[in-house]
Amino acid sequence: MNIYEGFETYKTYIAVRNHFTQDSYDYFKYNGKTRVNTDSYLKRKDRFFFAKLERKLSKEERLYFFVANFVNNDHSWSGSLVTDNSMETYQDWMKGIQSLSYRFKEDCDKLKEVVDLSGKRFDDLFKADGSHPPLLKLFLRKDVSLETMVLIDRVLGYANRWSAELDDDFTWNQVKKVIDKYKAFVQVDLDKYKQIMKQTFI
Repeated sequence: MNIYEGFETYKTYIAVRNHFTQDSYDYFKYNGKTRVNTDSYLKRKDRFFFAKLERKLSKEERLYFFVANFVNNDHSWSGSLVTDNSMETYQDWMKGIQSLSYRFKEDCDKLKEVVDLSGKRFDDLFKADGSHPPLLKLFLRKDVSLETMVLIDRVLGYANRWSAELDDDFTWNQVKKVIDKYKAFVQVDLDKYKQIMKQTFI
C-alpha cells in the first residue's frame, strides 16, 4: 500500500477549507495551492478517508465534494467529514446543481408569489428597513436556495447594498461570507438566469 495515497485529495481539502474559512485565501487566486506537506498528512488519523475518496472520485468530483460540504456547514468540520453523511451531502448538492435552472425558476416563482400576496413590488424583496430584507428571511427559512441567492446577487448586486445597511448584523455577515466564497464555484451561463428572472417578474 502507498502510504501517501490520498495526499492529493488532502491538499484539495486544505485548499477548500482555507477558501471558506480564511478571508485572506482564495482558491482560484492561488490555484488551489497550499503549504501542506506529506509529514502533516501522515500524522492524520483520518488519512484513510482521503485515500478512499481518491480511489472513488475524480479530481474534479473531489473538489466539489469538499465545496458541497463546506457550503452545507461552513465550520471546521474535519470530524464530520469522515462519515457517510458527507457523501450524501455531496450527492444531494450534485442533484441540485444538475437541476439548477429548474430550481432557480421554482425559487423565482416563490418570490413572485410573495410579491403578489403582499401587494408589494419586486424591489421590496431587497429592502432592509432596519431589519432583514424579505429575500434574506426566505433564505434563512430555507425557502430559497443558496445558489439562488448567489445567482440573484450576480445579476443584481444586492449583497453589497445589504452590507452597507446591515453592517453590524451577525447573521447577514455570515451569509454574505458564504455567498462571496461560493460565488466563483457556481459557474453558469448568467444570461440564462437573467432571462428566467425577466420572464418571471416582468
